[in-house]
Amino acid sequence: MKVFKPTFTDKRTGKKRKCSHWYLTFVDNKRIRRRLPGYNNKGASERLGQKIEELLSCGGILNQDLQRWIESLPDKQRRKLIEFGLIDNQRLSANIGKPLDEHLIDFRSALLAKENGEQYAEQVVSRVGFIFTQCGFRVWSDIDANAVYTFLGGLRGEIGQRTFNYYLKSSKQFCRWMIKERRASAPNPLEHLSCIKQTEKRLRRRALTLAEQRTLLEATQSGEAHHNMTGHERGLVYLLALQTGLRANEIRHLTVSAFDFVERSVTVQAGYTKNKQTAVIDLKRETAAELETFLAGKLPNVKAFAMPDQPSKMIQQDLKAADIPYKTDEGQADFHSLRHSYITNLTRQGVWPKDAQVLARHSTITLTMDFYTHVKRESLRKIVEAQPDLTKNLSAACPGGAPKRRLVETSGEKNRIYGQKTALSA
Repeated sequence: MKVFKPTFTDKRTGKKRKCSHWYLTFVDNKRIRRRLPGYNNKGASERLGQKIEELLSCGGILNQDLQRWIESLPDKQRRKLIEFGLIDNQRLSANIGKPLDEHLIDFRSALLAKENGEQYAEQVVSRVGFIFTQCGFRVWSDIDANAVYTFLGGLRGEIGQRTFNYYLKSSKQFCRWMIKERRASAPNPLEHLSCIKQTEKRLRRRALTLAEQRTLLEATQSGEAHHNMTGHERGLVYLLALQTGLRANEIRHLTVSAFDFVERSVTVQAGYTKNKQTAVIDLKRETAAELETFLAGKLPNVKAFAMPDQPSKMIQQDLKAADIPYKTDEGQADFHSLRHSYITNLTRQGVWPKDAQVLARHSTITLTMDFYTHVKRESLRKIVEAQPDLTKNLSAACPGGAPKRRLVETSGEKNRIYGQKTALSA
């Protein structure tokens, strides 16, 4: 590596003069001599030469320091390095220096292409964008693991442990995507960060009793309009959730064409289910008839229901109107509690646990039985009382009460015990 100032002939005076800029000359890994313009300052040009030597010896694997240096270079110098082949990956070289905001736009498109659902993509991208903005990250090389962890730690008073982990997982997911798409070089700057242990109790939900379910449906059907829905429409939404276990977001994205009233089923597209698999769910005959009447005359691609963004507030208002407590010692009754009620209804019917798991679309039977099945004290008491009576004829067999324990069975036994006592007293 040589740093020098070339000379040139001044056309006006005919004299030889030195350039104001320093230049570097070096031999690359292909044994080709290269020449690169440096800076006005010799020291800065020498440091540029040292970085180029690092680049030549890295074997194409850019560490974070080299990545940051390349992104800080003027466009002219960066283009020269790409032209020389020192940054040999075409996609990587095209994305060096590209702002993170532009990468996030492409990341969102990639999430949508995988049918993750628009809401999921928006949540992940907004989390990542929030962290990068607050930490002052502009380009890939700015991403610093300690800064991310410190920032999230500072939010612990405002966000819970689960939210902390959601933000961290989203950021790590974006970094893995950058490397997988060859937009950045390994290693992942956030890969070594671990999620914190969740010790906070999860939100406790309760299942509505059958009487509460009927009261809610009756009161809602005859109730006033609110949350941009009539009482009849809200009642049908609650009925659908109680008899299919559909989640609020799944119902929100149902179109009229999702319902097949010949087969009596409803189809939820993969982009809106939690497990990202298309779900075909059977409908009860009476429920299907109510829905068919409500949806008659609507266009196939129209949303079936005008679901609000916050259905929990909607159901809370309807529970109050039906004089049903929102919170009890068992937990709270938000919209997702309708799904809990559906699964609990299945167990009350004596449905086989594996069938209940399939109907609930759960990955494990543990999730169905431990988190979504709610057992009432009254139900347990009835089970206890339903046990066979084993006390019948017990008193008849022992009219004088329970027989006393016979300590000495025979005269021989009596003599043996007496002999032991005599020996001890001696």
